[in-house]
Amino acid sequence: MTASSPQAVMSAQRLGRVAISQWRLVWAMICLLLVVDFVWASHVGLSVGIGLNAGIVIIMLVLSVIYDRRNRAIADMTAATASWVALMSAGLVLSYLAASCAQPLQDGMMERLDRVVGFDWLAWHNAMLSWPALSWLLTIIYYSLQPQAALSIVYLALSGRTGRIKELLLLAGVTLVATISITAIWPTLGPCAANGPSIGPCAANGGGDIAYLRDLLALRAGGPWHFELSAMEGIVAMPSYHTVGAVLLTYAFRGTGLIGYGIAALNVLMLVSIPPIGGHYLVDVLAGAALALGAIAVQRAVTRRGVSLILFGLSRETLFGQAVDLARGSVFKPARISAQAVPVESRRLHDARDGT
Repeated sequence: MTASSPQAVMSAQRLGRVAISQWRLVWAMICLLLVVDFVWASHVGLSVGIGLNAGIVIIMLVLSVIYDRRNRAIADMTAATASWVALMSAGLVLSYLAASCAQPLQDGMMERLDRVVGFDWLAWHNAMLSWPALSWLLTIIYYSLQPQAALSIVYLALSGRTGRIKELLLLAGVTLVATISITAIWPTLGPCAANGPSIGPCAANGGGDIAYLRDLLALRAGGPWHFELSAMEGIVAMPSYHTVGAVLLTYAFRGTGLIGYGIAALNVLMLVSIPPIGGHYLVDVLAGAALALGAIAVQRAVTRRGVSLILFGLSRETLFGQAVDLARGSVFKPARISAQAVPVESRRLHDARDGT
């Protein structure tokens, strides 16, 4: 076997370790969240029944092991499903724990900020939901987030874009922690509470009590508490994690042709539905979009830096790189990459750029 230079080998190995460790990074993040959940819940007196969700995670992990050498796409799908369910479950519990901090409510400030940008929540709600057909359509679109997540796992795994799934999970986890951290110190009840129980999600769901508001007020009143994970509601208001999810899923489907354009169009409509159906201030939506786009920008910058390291390592193998070394008086003369290694390095560079 022809030797290659230490610079190129080290760069390739670094990229390989990053690719191999991506699932480990996802599960390391999940395990860290679970530890925080357990310690915090024990401290404040929160208990959670996790039976159904834990069962789904275990089944998916077992299937992933079974299909690991039989069908790569199925193994990736089941592993990703287990990761997604575990991540969202851990984040849901963390959001309840954050609500128990019971910091001063900021609804008055949020209403003023909405007015600053010229947004009238009640007028928007009435305009969007005054027609039954439009109300029905916006409700379906609003609740399409989880089906979109499932579609992303299936489609990206079948099309060989496993890196995109891992990227989506990491971005979802990082933004989830950031969202919960912000809402812990800047809590709101949302415009539904200010406008009455017949407004917003209650009206969309046939009236009556607002489930998320009931849980949120209970958490602010002091423990101990017990909840079943399968019945827990999304209580995060600021920023809107629904908006974060819409942006991240649109990004995950980039470059996928018609299906990507369809997902983008669906999520644009979802942004329209979030204030009236989700019961969010417009500022919640703007903050969620800013958070998601910021996370994507950081991720792309980190990825570009990783690729540039590989490019630098490969450039040292060119005649120009060798000439530079000789001009600098280097005592080490790098060896050439073998003909067999060039396609491998090129494939790794392509995967690194595409995130797959």
